[in-house]
Amino acid sequence: MKIFNYLNYEVEQKNFLYEALEINIEEKNIISFVGGGGKTTSIYTLAKELSKLGKKVVVTTTTHMHMPEDFIDFKGNVNEIIERFKSENLITVGIKDRDGKIVGGGEKIAEKLINLCDFLLIEADGARMHPLKVPANYEPVILKNTTMVVGVAGIDSLFKSINKICHRPEQVCKILRKNYNYKINTKDIANILGSEEGQRKNVKDCFNAKYRAIINKVDNDELLIYAKEICKYLYENNINVPKDISIIGFNDLI
Repeated sequence: MKIFNYLNYEVEQKNFLYEALEINIEEKNIISFVGGGGKTTSIYTLAKELSKLGKKVVVTTTTHMHMPEDFIDFKGNVNEIIERFKSENLITVGIKDRDGKIVGGGEKIAEKLINLCDFLLIEADGARMHPLKVPANYEPVILKNTTMVVGVAGIDSLFKSINKICHRPEQVCKILRKNYNYKINTKDIANILGSEEGQRKNVKDCFNAKYRAIINKVDNDELLIYAKEICKYLYENNINVPKDISIIGFNDLI
């Protein structure tokens, strides 16, 4: 895996995802991941980096996420989490659900969790493995005290039709003003990443959250060129976003 940062028209390789996202590792953080497929991979990449630095990290969800082999089925008692942190730095916490998934326990439980750790990493909506999505009316579920929201989009959505590649295709059609057979281009991905109807939805409702974006599945040099186009479009057009949207991470480039 290689990770890059885009700023001022330049792409610079980074050693760690937390560097590309410009996370202050000396401060307590609540980071919510939203958008297309690849959120879970990005969350655990970041979680492992932070845990290796000696940080106490809890991974959870405010909706649903796939159930890892080792997780704490949270019933309200924090003692199991406290004991686990004595021997390891990375813990997944949720409530066991059907279909091999875990669900979140709401804002009150999340507040308990952040008091126990340095970093609370949250999967805040679902995409059913689709690389691109626009949230429904009730999504995403972002805590008010979130410090950073990370919007995720898969570059493998390029040049494929909305009805075949997108989760919530009706919402994607609405935001892009296109029909179901329309094929996604780089400008469309930029619009979804930069829009308050897309991956920036509900960010402004947080107390003081920064917004970052990840473009994933950039697996070759040709896709890297397209990823740069997305970054450049965001940077030059400032689509209802602050300039720090120009911080982009690329996953899986070989």
